[in-house]
Amino acid sequence: MNPIKVFLDSSVIIAGLASAKGGSREILNLAELGFLIPVISEEVVREVTRNIERKLPACLAHYYHLFRILPFIMAAPSEESLAQAKELINPHDALILASALSSRADWLISLDKHFLVLNNEELFMKTGTSGEFLESVLL
Repeated sequence: MNPIKVFLDSSVIIAGLASAKGGSREILNLAELGFLIPVISEEVVREVTRNIERKLPACLAHYYHLFRILPFIMAAPSEESLAQAKELINPHDALILASALSSRADWLISLDKHFLVLNNEELFMKTGTSGEFLESVLL
């Protein structure tokens, strides 16, 4: 089985850190095992760091460990993808969507409804929650 390239929104990483079980934790586990190629962006890192420090300070050590062990690929938005993202989503999430588009990931996994309502065909990638991704891949 070839690894699936997935762009992880900050909500998935935070949920995976906050709970010892559940779909988001399984996504992180699969990435650690090499079944997924996890892609993130600088904006995702900033959002995760800000939220972990503020809401889940007990998870900070695990968060830093996560970034040492997972083979994250960093994606940056291109001018073209940023222009496309600004037409599809609110300005706050446009940088993250643009990075996902630039990464050419197979999936954008998020728990944020703003990403989940996007048209997969227009994005040339699938979008879904951690659970939707796992159901799709495991079937």
